[in-house]
Amino acid sequence: MTSLYLVLAKIFSILSFSAFGGGNTIIPSLHEIAVVRYHWITNQEFLDLFSISKAAPGPTTLIVELIGMKATGFSAGSHGMFVPALLGAMIAVAAMFLPSSLLFLVVAHFWEKFQGKPWQLAIQKALMPITAGLILGSTWTVAQTALSGWLTGVIALLGLIIILRTKTNPILIMAVAAVVSWIIWG
Repeated sequence: MTSLYLVLAKIFSILSFSAFGGGNTIIPSLHEIAVVRYHWITNQEFLDLFSISKAAPGPTTLIVELIGMKATGFSAGSHGMFVPALLGAMIAVAAMFLPSSLLFLVVAHFWEKFQGKPWQLAIQKALMPITAGLILGSTWTVAQTALSGWLTGVIALLGLIIILRTKTNPILIMAVAAVVSWIIWG
């Protein structure tokens, strides 16, 4: 189990440094690691954990806590796995947030000293499209996992249209989609 904790710390520390633009940018990497490479969770579990982390207050990267718990053996019916799962969650969260936070503190200190320099503006302009691409990549990963047929595609498209054309709270849209799904699939 100790080696698993080290794997969690290593993986989430590396992901921590690549989360430019927020937690959504690492979703494709999280999916690749948790579902494809290590088989800690299934596609459906990934989608469920992603949904829970989006609906819960706090940063999207809280999905790492849930993945850390699942990787260390936590499931709804598991008895006696709470302590290892809790430790897995704590290691995942610490590894996800501490490295990038420390880097941010160091960079912010120097960044202010060079405010307005041409190279600084060039870096800012370059990071914007990279971040947008990373966010689109995470959207694509979640869509591939969530869309299982034409009906789920229609539900997703309607949700997208409502979000783009109105100021409806996304949680309300998710609740309505859940009710519609429950009615259709029982």
